[in-house]
Amino acid sequence: EKVNQDKDTEKLVEMMENMGLQSALTKKQAGSKYHKLLSRELVDFLRRKDRLSTAGGMMTLTDVYCLFNRARGTNMISPDDLLKAVDMMQELKLGISRREFSSGVVVVQDDEFDDAVMAQKLTEMAEQSMKASESTVGGITATDVSKMLKISALLATEQLRNAEQLGFLCRDTTIEGY
Repeated sequence: EKVNQDKDTEKLVEMMENMGLQSALTKKQAGSKYHKLLSRELVDFLRRKDRLSTAGGMMTLTDVYCLFNRARGTNMISPDDLLKAVDMMQELKLGISRREFSSGVVVVQDDEFDDAVMAQKLTEMAEQSMKASESTVGGITATDVSKMLKISALLATEQLRNAEQLGFLCRDTTIEGY
């Protein structure tokens, strides 16, 4: 029976590694260093398989929480532990930090992410839309951005607002849309 238990443990560890976790850290194991170690584990998880860069350099806290806990299986972390770990990332200089938009949306963002670069990308997308429509009507919506960049509609909306605040784009709020 001991041999079967060892095989099961080995299989579980292999599955966790395939999902992006080296080991499932627990509060009991880590003691007072739990949140620091959890921060490092979370950064490793987001960097592995380019999860964060694939998501455009940022992910909502909710998405991070769901993905990370899904990978951890039954050893899930609490929302409070996630917040504490995310808040420590910048202090530990791990290259990822917490950001809150003016609307209140909280994201985990790669420190190399550049708002101006994203705004320029959105400007190019809007210009391509104008050329494709062959009229004065054109532009992009949050849904368009979400599809093209493979990010959530919520983040797409925030990126468009940010590009507008930086002066790269303007918003059309008329009924006609032009």
